[in-house]
Amino acid sequence: MNGVLEAFAVIGVLIGVGYFAARFGMIPVAQGPTLNRLAFYIFSPALLFSVLAKTSVDNIFSPVIVVVLMSSVATALLFVVLSRIFFRRTVSDTTIGVTASIYLNSNNIGLPISLFVIGDLAYFAPLLMLQIVFFLPVILGILESAKGKGTSVKKILTGTLLNPLIVASVAGFLVSLSCVTVPEILLQPLSTMGAAAVPLLLFAYGVSLRGQKIFHAEGDRPVSITATILKTLIMPTIAFVVGQFVFHLSAHELFAAVILACLPTAQNIYTYASVYKTEVFAARDVVFTSTIVSLPLMFFVAAVMAA
Repeated sequence: MNGVLEAFAVIGVLIGVGYFAARFGMIPVAQGPTLNRLAFYIFSPALLFSVLAKTSVDNIFSPVIVVVLMSSVATALLFVVLSRIFFRRTVSDTTIGVTASIYLNSNNIGLPISLFVIGDLAYFAPLLMLQIVFFLPVILGILESAKGKGTSVKKILTGTLLNPLIVASVAGFLVSLSCVTVPEILLQPLSTMGAAAVPLLLFAYGVSLRGQKIFHAEGDRPVSITATILKTLIMPTIAFVVGQFVFHLSAHELFAAVILACLPTAQNIYTYASVYKTEVFAARDVVFTSTIVSLPLMFFVAAVMAA
């Protein structure tokens, strides 16, 4: 369990540093969006390429990852149905809500959780690639298309394909798929830049919390609460049901699938919401609440299923 505590300690400290930096005037809260754009356009692409270029794609369709995929899709569809019936939000708002409900923090939390809780790194890279290579292009493509009316298909495709996160992800995936070894003289600078992505994301998120209250905006409250419940309770439950009764996973595989589904919403969802100026408060709230809830939830799952 030390891995769970260490992962959340890193997150908590970095978010706290950002919050107190804004609290004591070392950085204006208004600079938060600038930090998000730096992470979005510069440091995150470097991280994605440097990680994916060194990641094997052999196990991407393991039964455990398929269960996580199916639980993600089912949860996303459930949010869309609820949104259509109760919220009636725009396409971009709904997209952020869906993403907040299913997009797992597979990097800075997923790695130590895989190593110390599941005890197996075999699922870490496939989960990372599943989200980056398959989910992320769809998410950003929809957000690009929803930017404004009258946007042509050509502009939408161009905007999506030229998105730095998509370019970096596809390039890294192709390098991994072709088994090409990137020279260290090229990879090392990107790895060094990429190392700044997660701290910057967490720091910017902490800055955004200054002067804010969770679920304070009535208009965002239904989306925030719904996405939090779907992410923390419904998605792991679906993963358990699908893994147990559809795929008949072994005890260890089922445990791995449920623990992965328990991972909180990734902080970069707040960055996407900020960059595209849609459901910013809801995304921030879901990241915060799912991160807080996921720690005791994973302890409970580990105690019950690993007993």
